[in-house]
Amino acid sequence: MDSKTKATKLNTLDEKTLRQSILVPLLSRIGFKAVTLYHGPRERGKDIICFDYDRLANREYLAVVAKVVDLDGAVSSSDSLRETVYQVEQCFDVPYEDLFGMTRITMDRVWVVTTRRIVPGAADSVFSHLEKRNLSKLVRFISGEKLIQLIDQHYQAYWDESLEPVDILNEQKNRLASFCRNLLLSLGANASDVESTVNQVMHSPFPPAVAPTPDKTLDRVSPYRVEVDSIAAKYSHDFYSHQCGLVRDMHFKTKKDIYHAMFGVDEIMDHYEEVIKKTDPRDLTEAFRDKLAQEYPFWRALSGSASDALSDIQYLEDGLNDIDSLLERLAKLGKLAWATALVDSVRALESDIKAFLAGVDRASFTLHWRIETHDGLGKLVLTYEDNMDGSAASFSTEHKKEIEYSSGRQRKTRAVTVKDITEEVQYRLRQHLDDLLAAAGLSEEE
Repeated sequence: MDSKTKATKLNTLDEKTLRQSILVPLLSRIGFKAVTLYHGPRERGKDIICFDYDRLANREYLAVVAKVVDLDGAVSSSDSLRETVYQVEQCFDVPYEDLFGMTRITMDRVWVVTTRRIVPGAADSVFSHLEKRNLSKLVRFISGEKLIQLIDQHYQAYWDESLEPVDILNEQKNRLASFCRNLLLSLGANASDVESTVNQVMHSPFPPAVAPTPDKTLDRVSPYRVEVDSIAAKYSHDFYSHQCGLVRDMHFKTKKDIYHAMFGVDEIMDHYEEVIKKTDPRDLTEAFRDKLAQEYPFWRALSGSASDALSDIQYLEDGLNDIDSLLERLAKLGKLAWATALVDSVRALESDIKAFLAGVDRASFTLHWRIETHDGLGKLVLTYEDNMDGSAASFSTEHKKEIEYSSGRQRKTRAVTVKDITEEVQYRLRQHLDDLLAAAGLSEEE
């Protein structure tokens, strides 16, 4: 099969097939251990997780983000890249947790694998974004072309099943036989029956029939889970309790009920994924009110992060209403484009402000600003010196090199930041815009 035919075959795949039919067996053949599909409502960016050992025999965990689209453009303009950056950050930020929250595994590296192209500059755009958090060196991008090379080197049987090495076929047979034995034992079969059944399955064209039994389910299988179907020796005996009957039976029933209750969490996590990916703040608030506000942990939350989220949503909604009104009035005045350029020009001054802060040696200082118009668009200029001409187009801001703040019952100090200064400047620019609108009879009360 030539390279063009292989590329065409890859380009027809959906993400599910890429994960299951290529990446899981490929990663195993490369040498990674416990390669596990993790795609679902709680994946937090991780489509597949696995590990390998470093030189000190410690585990290094790898998360794989699987894509079947071209990765191109800049993070600020490409939906595919924004989603990829978001998934990569989630891989590092949110540990893997088993169903019962008894183990936590953090990712050491992330691979982004796509069956299609990675346009020159796309990876650099992602790396530039991730460098701010020192994550860029931990991420690798694998294009469709590179993926074909890896398949050719480690998994030729994907192109032609007859090329599967005999030793791998034997390993697969042994793993399946071992799994069948453990499964039959867990379902209550004795050792003699297990060996007889496995032998018949492997060598007879008429394998034994399987009748499903109530309450015997197989789900969430993962090598990263902890053992949950055992009980401490003290309570493993069949003493009868007047409160719950046999403690052993109640122990396992309780776990089963908790397990089933967690399926409700799956639905909540589906809603969470739907909400958290919104890029429009208005869509975010509306989706939150519709999908999550009536769900745990947000319903009637009185403290903690959930309560903070509810407050943030209200602040955000109020802010959106305020900005929508402001933009509408600026448009009526014919100053919307001018004002937009003005407020956006503050970001261009951040490097100048940073350089100034690096050299300032006074406990307090004043910065001077002037609003100008260039080619019909507003622009803010940092002048450093007092050149106030009495017009509304010039203003000053006062700052301290060290800012006091409260931490519990203690008063502490921290160095002033660029963000502290730009927030004050943006506040003063808003005052300027409000004054312009009021002078034109377009104040908010109108």
